[in-house]
Amino acid sequence: MALISPTEVARQYGISSTQLRQWRQQGIGPEYFQFTARTVSYADDYLRDWFNDPNNAGLLTEGPPATGQTSCRDGRVRLTRRRDDR
Repeated sequence: MALISPTEVARQYGISSTQLRQWRQQGIGPEYFQFTARTVSYADDYLRDWFNDPNNAGLLTEGPPATGQTSCRDGRVRLTRRRDDR
């Protein structure tokens, strides 16, 4: 499994690194690995699966994310606790 940076994801998939950051902040989008506060990486296998999944097509449009997000168990989005949930 190769890990790639958000900049490389943006280049390969046509999604801006800003959009990726917003998805991470909202707890949605492709699964990622955060090794330090400033280092985020994505696994190329997970990205390929996520971008090819038709259930994620709504996130790839310019509109806001759809409500009723899917759970982590099915691998489409990664839900994280927000700072307010502590």
